[in-house]
Amino acid sequence: MFEIFLFINPIGIYCYDTERQIRKTVDELGVDVCYHYIPIANVCLVNDDAIRRRQDAQKLPDISTFSKATYEALENYHAIKLTYGNKKARRYLYELQKRLSQDASAYKPELLQEIATELDIKNSPIETIKQSDYLHTSIEEDQKLANQWRIQATPTTIIFDENNDQNGVLLEGPVNQTDLIHLFLPNSSNWFSNFLPQQNHLRLI
Repeated sequence: MFEIFLFINPIGIYCYDTERQIRKTVDELGVDVCYHYIPIANVCLVNDDAIRRRQDAQKLPDISTFSKATYEALENYHAIKLTYGNKKARRYLYELQKRLSQDASAYKPELLQEIATELDIKNSPIETIKQSDYLHTSIEEDQKLANQWRIQATPTTIIFDENNDQNGVLLEGPVNQTDLIHLFLPNSSNWFSNFLPQQNHLRLI
């Protein structure tokens, strides 16, 4: 069993591709995996994403609109998770990322509601949760975990092999399928052991 923590920008340019690559590799190898999605957002992450998108020749809404979209997506994710559970919250975020991964200018305020409607997510309970302390607590808990593991960029993927004394491997940036295959193959414990644990039992590669 592998445990995967995905630290992602809610609408980050490389986050969708990273999630898709991991799921594709896991499905192809048929390995047993437990996922944890940890969306995080701050001014630096928003600016980094805007720079990446400009380098990718994407059109962007103005930075204030782009920033608002990021934080609104973050709040919606947590509100949906608290109301409908992790599975539907992940589907919501995945659909949003898919639509914005290649074209940030596709964002419009109505897009978030369109996706929610497609997934049969009712607006009233979501808005109620967004006004509560539960939402802020949920966001803060994810941020505490990011701080604990000193996550500086998104996407960042942390993989634990439960058969290897919980030593973890940290992959920063877009993932490489070759590295994922080495990690998930039956003899991957030998590959894990090549990385001596650093602080928090993680090794940056």
